[in-house]
Amino acid sequence: MRSSKFIVAAVGVLLVADCTIPIAGAAPSRETPPSAGKYSATESRIFDLINAQRQHQGLRPLVYNPQLDRMAKIQAENMARYQKMAHVIPDASLPTLGARAQYVGYVYGRLSENVALGYPNAETVVEGWMSSSGHRRNILDGEVIETGIGIARSTAGGLYYCQVFGRPLSSL
Repeated sequence: MRSSKFIVAAVGVLLVADCTIPIAGAAPSRETPPSAGKYSATESRIFDLINAQRQHQGLRPLVYNPQLDRMAKIQAENMARYQKMAHVIPDASLPTLGARAQYVGYVYGRLSENVALGYPNAETVVEGWMSSSGHRRNILDGEVIETGIGIARSTAGGLYYCQVFGRPLSSL
């Protein structure tokens, strides 16, 4: 477990510049929390834990956005397929956060992403993210208003997590 936390923290420090894109969203969904069927139990728990962290800091909770959700699921699946925890996977068809946003039609004013590998449950992955300055910054960014979450398991059994945070350009 300790090595998983170290990996997430190390990657967060190394890649924090790559996981925040403050540039150019579809209208945000007002659905919060996500309805049954959109999230697995673990994804729903991550959603709730992240919003609890935000509310504890006086921030508004994030709302579910289906485009961000698709982006997170694509990245989690890419990481599992290539067995590589990263924000950029050069061999994937949608290697970057910006490419995934364009693919799903999310025109953003702000966009960031957290990734993790190897945590057994929602509580430990959120704890790992909150212990990493870059990931914590994404979670507590008062400029983002919506989110999507994806989890995928690799053929080797590793659990890959991705959470995408955004604010559509139209809301600025």
